[in-house]
Amino acid sequence: MKADPMKHLRAILCILLLSGLFVLTAAAAETPRPAGSPVKAPVGRIEIDDAVKQATPYYVMLVGTDDERENLLDYIDCSPRSAEEKEALKESLREIWRKYPVVREIESAVTRIAFDPAVGRSPTLTNEENAVLAGISGAMAEAFAATPTGTQATWYDLSIWLIRTDGQGNEVWNRTCPAGDSADVASVLQVDDGGYLIAANTGFRDALLLRTDADGNEVWRKTYGGPDWDSARAVVATDDGNYVVAGSTGWTPEKDTRSAWLFKVAPDGREVWSRTFPGDGLFSTVDLTADGGFILGGKRTSGTDNAWLVKVDRDGFEEWNRIIGGNGSGLVDSVISTPIDGGYLVAVRKPWEAARSGTVPVRVFQTDPSGEVLWTKTLDGMDGGTGAILLEVPGGGAVGYLVAGGAFRPGSDLPGLCLIMIGGTGNVAWTVMPGIPGGPLLVTSAVAPSPGRYAFTGTVYAGGPHDGWLVLLDHTGNVTAARSFGGDATDDISALAATADGGYILAGTTRSFGENGWTAPAHAPGFGALAATAACGIGLLRRGGKRG
Repeated sequence: MKADPMKHLRAILCILLLSGLFVLTAAAAETPRPAGSPVKAPVGRIEIDDAVKQATPYYVMLVGTDDERENLLDYIDCSPRSAEEKEALKESLREIWRKYPVVREIESAVTRIAFDPAVGRSPTLTNEENAVLAGISGAMAEAFAATPTGTQATWYDLSIWLIRTDGQGNEVWNRTCPAGDSADVASVLQVDDGGYLIAANTGFRDALLLRTDADGNEVWRKTYGGPDWDSARAVVATDDGNYVVAGSTGWTPEKDTRSAWLFKVAPDGREVWSRTFPGDGLFSTVDLTADGGFILGGKRTSGTDNAWLVKVDRDGFEEWNRIIGGNGSGLVDSVISTPIDGGYLVAVRKPWEAARSGTVPVRVFQTDPSGEVLWTKTLDGMDGGTGAILLEVPGGGAVGYLVAGGAFRPGSDLPGLCLIMIGGTGNVAWTVMPGIPGGPLLVTSAVAPSPGRYAFTGTVYAGGPHDGWLVLLDHTGNVTAARSFGGDATDDISALAATADGGYILAGTTRSFGENGWTAPAHAPGFGALAATAACGIGLLRRGGKRG
């Protein structure tokens, strides 16, 4: 169901903060200076949903209305800092607002930001400005850390978070690893010796792989990439005991473009090979194919964003590539091999269009082994503003596939979990929207470990510090277990894998556990939804990694 336009846009902003599912490209155009803007003409007018990832991981602090900006300043005032430090933080934030003004609004909902033309064709905040915003977000987090009852709460530096559960979702152990000023987790899998490999991104520079032993203790970590923005989006184990990581990189011979990126690493993290795919593109998903190669999905931008499918051999060399769904089709969010026919099942969505105009459905495509489309199914009940994850039903083959995403319930401004079972020819077998105790679940990852068992991770957003969730369902979509994980502060689970013994491994980020904790004072609630989002979600904005 389509929500009120203003409410829907605000909901999408929250989803962008929490799922971290989108990797976007800015498309700047020279336009006259808007009235009242302190920036000299011409300026680059950037759609807010592109500028979100292009400019800074702290974009929420840029785009508020006057009232919402005052709320952010109030949050700084409520932090346990000295009066001099708080005044300096507030003036730094005002200076950034003056440099990057809002230049267009629709029904009071911000849609564009202006950038100083001196930054060139690829507008971005400087590292120094991002560092200032990081410090300000920490002050706001301190202010917001009090629980709704007004008691004190302890926040910690952002950590990468690993949780081991049994088959019923009960926690066995959890571990934290330092994450620096900002980090996000894209994928996790269990490796041959029982340990785990986490694909993540550092706050401002590189793709990150982190390897642990079977008990979750860190064994090694390595970063990958060049001097520009690089990101890891997905990882898959290869048939030779190594790992392939898909994402995007700015470190290419071409100037002013981000290229899709695929690289292979050995079990010790040593890079085996690295491949880039010229043009402005990215990979968001990868799966192993029957011949030992890989099928990759993402988007390629040429005027518009086009859903893109690429087949490579086992050494990462391209065999073919196709645009799926026509010009302006959006983004391939998930792709899986269909072993019955040797083809591929592809989920395509248009999150940017959903942010602008309301609910836009997810489309599912079945292709043959060469990428030619055999059939298309439009899932009208599933919102293309949220993630779309494809799962092969164990033992199902051509009989059934599960599509997991989000859909709006009547009276709700946030989409909840939606599951659609489709047959081998695209017919819808059933649709369910399971209820979660904490509220609407924004899905981040899913697995189908065995026939009749499905597991999903996500976040239930309630306007303040929130927890990560694990939800287990049976073959009909009924919830058999729903577990929340977290503490006083903001905790998110963004990746999930089944383990060899029938349990699950969950990965994400946490401020409730880790090192270098601080206690924030109690305060009265009511500083506004945007301020709450900025304080609580600020470290989770950039699942896609860096932008260039």
